[in-house]
Formats: sequence, C-alpha cells, structure tokens
Amino acid sequence: MMFPRVAVFAMAAVLSACTASSPNTIAGCVPSAFRSDRPVIIAHASGDWFGPANSIEMMGGSLAAGAEVLDLDIRMSADGILVASHDDGIGETSIVDSTWQELQTLDLRDAWSNPKQLAYKNPVRIPTVESVFAAFPDKRFSLEFKVTGGEQQLCDLLRETKRTQSVYVSSAGDAAIDNFKPLCPEVVTTVTDAMVPIMQAAQRLGQDWCAPVPIGQPPLNQGDFTLTKEAVDWEHAHGLAVYTWTADDEESLRLVKSLGVDGVYTA
Repeated sequence: MMFPRVAVFAMAAVLSACTASSPNTIAGCVPSAFRSDRPVIIAHASGDWFGPANSIEMMGGSLAAGAEVLDLDIRMSADGILVASHDDGIGETSIVDSTWQELQTLDLRDAWSNPKQLAYKNPVRIPTVESVFAAFPDKRFSLEFKVTGGEQQLCDLLRETKRTQSVYVSSAGDAAIDNFKPLCPEVVTTVTDAMVPIMQAAQRLGQDWCAPVPIGQPPLNQGDFTLTKEAVDWEHAHGLAVYTWTADDEESLRLVKSLGVDGVYTA
C-alpha cells in the first residue's frame, strides 16, 4: 500500500517515537553528535509531492508536513551561481551551460506531474542556494554536490551566512567532497564512497576501526542490498550516526522503525 505523501511525514513521526537500542561506541571511538533517540525526518530534495523537486515551494510544503531537515542538491550555473537542482538539466535546458538569468525564464511546473490539487498559481523558479538559506533561516540542511565545481563558493556562502554548524555535506561521487573538505574543514561531511569498502572490511574482520566522519548515509534498499539492524548497530558502535534513504511507504517506514536509525530521507 502506498500512503498519500501528506500522511507519510505524520506516520514517520509516529514510527520514530521509539528509543534507539543500539550499543554504545567501542573503546576509543567518539560517539557521533548526530545520534538521535528517534529518526530525524529529512525532506528528500528529489521528492516532488509538495512541489517541483528542490524548489522553495516543495521545501515549505515538506516542513508544513513535519520535516525537520531540508535536503538540497547543488549545481552551478554557467556564470558561477550555486543553484538547487537534482538533475543536470531542466527540460532541454542544461544548467551548466545556462546563466542564472536564463534559468530564471524556466517554470518548474512545466515538468511537474504530481496532483493538480497541489498546483501553484504562480511560476515556480529554480532557486539559488543562497535564496533557499534566506527562505528558511532557522532550518538545518543536508547538502549534496551533484557535480564538481562550486566548492569554494559553497564554503564562502556557508561562512557568510553563519551556517557552517547547521549543515552537513555529501557528494555524488567523492571528487567534490575531496575538493570541499580542505577548503571548509569546519563543516561536517559524510561517509564517502572510498570509505565504504574500508568499513566493510573492518566489520567483516572485526577490526577496531573508528569513523573519521560522524554521519553514514546507507540506502535503505538498493538492488540486492537491504540495510540491517546488525549494520546499523555496528556503525553506531564505531562512531557513526545513520541517516538512511529513502522511505516513502508503510513497509519502508516500519523497516526504519525496526533498525534504530538516526535519520530518514523521505519524500
């Protein structure tokens, strides 16, 4: 049964009301500051039930439905403006080849296929990352670089807006994070692809390994992979909080409840 998305956040809040039962960290590992006794509800950036993906309208609707953290995908326009977009193009328009002014002629409603009862009367524009921060000044953000480029600009923006302590950053592939981390060491980053086989080997061999970052982001289900309580407990014991993605239906939310994760991305 697929739940109406308006109900998903409410149900997620109910399912996450239990206390996590994962073990304490092993000797020598610092407990993650992002551990939570119930899953934090993170509005998945590419979820488009409440509005076109990555739009300010979508994020506002997600918050009204109960989200606590806003997820944001980051790309850069041809003239160096950081914009929020999951895909590399909007219709036939390439973001990297378009100026900010050109991108502002687009209406994100044109490719939005969700229920008409949630339609917006006014055009929905692709936002800058800066404008999203301004729209939600008191909210926490999960930020993801979709491509390389813009690492210095993001670091500068986070410092200028005093958001270095209210965000965590990841990337699709490791290159952007590898570029970003030396530029902005005060900003939390998450487990990279390169860390995953090291973690897997440590778990398989029973090694005394401690996470160099405080957040892991394993998928809930992907291909033949399904996140298990054993894996969550191991990550907790080795200094990680576990933020999993994505849970948009009753079955997935019940699985999230049973795992004791610290956060869940949901549309």
